[in-house]
Amino acid sequence: MSSDVVKADVDTPKDTKADKAAKNLKPTKGKELTPGTSSKTRPPSTVSVTQSMATSFSRQDGRRVPEIAMENTFKMTPDRKFPEGDVRSILKEILTERLAEAKYDADQCRQLSKTISDTVKNRVKDLNIQRYKIICLVHIGQLGNQAMRIGSRCLWDTNYDTFASFEFTNGSLFATATVYGVYFE
Repeated sequence: MSSDVVKADVDTPKDTKADKAAKNLKPTKGKELTPGTSSKTRPPSTVSVTQSMATSFSRQDGRRVPEIAMENTFKMTPDRKFPEGDVRSILKEILTERLAEAKYDADQCRQLSKTISDTVKNRVKDLNIQRYKIICLVHIGQLGNQAMRIGSRCLWDTNYDTFASFEFTNGSLFATATVYGVYFE
């Protein structure tokens, strides 16, 4: 006597949407050693790489498609260092262009410092410096008979993290702009 068993896809309340999608996934290309298998199938010095899947899903053309999670690269050093000279020339160009004829007005300078900061940050991002966080600070103040010091302290790796700064003055105001490049591992 033989009995034929037919499996049907039945949605039970226990099955979640993630479980259903996981059933439809194709197996990954990499093979992993499991306990009880021999290492004769591949040299012991090689490492298996498998594709990991995220648990979130996105909607494309009315159906659910799993999103692929990217693996970390574990890069500890940048491909190229932060270009201080290029950033300093960007700061000089923007401050000179925007503030050459400007007169100090507290309300106007507050908005102007935000605008200059955003402009500088976008221009530095256009340099396409990979894996660096860009922080831009712009201070604008009234030029008078006063003294002022602007300083900063940072906890960073001196091999890769750095900054560029530029100071500008005209008849009625002063401005300092500083861009910090902090390597993000």
